[in-house]
Amino acid sequence: MNKNNRHRKLNRSPKNIDQRHVVAVLTEGKVTEPEYVKILKSIYREVNIKIINRGKGSPKTLVNKAINYQSKLDNSNPDYDEIWCIFDVDEHRDIEGAIQESRDSGINIAISNPCFELWLVWHYQDQTGSIHRHAIQSRAKKLGITDGKKITAKAQKELLDRYNDAKTRAKELESKHEGDGSKSWKNPSSQVWRFVDRLALFSEVGDG
Repeated sequence: MNKNNRHRKLNRSPKNIDQRHVVAVLTEGKVTEPEYVKILKSIYREVNIKIINRGKGSPKTLVNKAINYQSKLDNSNPDYDEIWCIFDVDEHRDIEGAIQESRDSGINIAISNPCFELWLVWHYQDQTGSIHRHAIQSRAKKLGITDGKKITAKAQKELLDRYNDAKTRAKELESKHEGDGSKSWKNPSSQVWRFVDRLALFSEVGDG
């Protein structure tokens, strides 16, 4: 979490919706990522999760939108917690720029390489070698996780129970990439677990 983020007191009661932690989310994907965030909203009800952008723009454009949103909040209502951008490496060429701008501005990011479906597949099985986005999207469909771009009802019920498996796989690959001297977001990788863990933390604090 970037030190530039603003934070409200962590001892607020979840009984009052106006006192819940506010987390704004911008997603590159139009369907799958927003659906996943909605699943998280149903789980972490102590957190006020707002999807403020879906499926519009490249990673750098997404971060710039988050920066603009942050600026408006700073000017009108500084009482918020975190802003997150969730996007894929895919075939984008502006990843490094998006990462740098997010660091400079205190915007949190969760990158998946090659795409978000990798994160979903990791709930069910390993994928330790580099893979094309079409291949992992096809795998997600064969495993019954997705139907087109939508997350199936079956998967929606299973993702929470399988979360720790996905997180373990993501962290192991991240450590391997860094150990090899590669970028932590090298294919295959996903940082979505960082976003989920932040929601879990806010939820636990709210319960306290």
